[in-house]
Amino acid sequence: MWRVIVRISYFRDVGSGLRNNHVVPFFTALGLQNTATGTFESPAVDRIHAANQLSQVLQAIANPQQFGDVDPQAALKHLWVYIDRVEAASA
Repeated sequence: MWRVIVRISYFRDVGSGLRNNHVVPFFTALGLQNTATGTFESPAVDRIHAANQLSQVLQAIANPQQFGDVDPQAALKHLWVYIDRVEAASA
């Protein structure tokens, strides 16, 4: 099993509107949950599901200007993405 972990920020994201109004709801719809550390983490899923989640995340953040209500100069500041193998719990 695998999980996807993402942390993201943008330049010129006034009031974090891009992140909070567009990116966070998308991550939530994918099943990624906001953690106390500001990252978003999926539950343990099979490798195909994890690969699909990662692909969708990258497509969603690739073009901030796809959203009409963001600063025209908004740009990705940092993106941290992990795909982490989740070991089965031993009995």
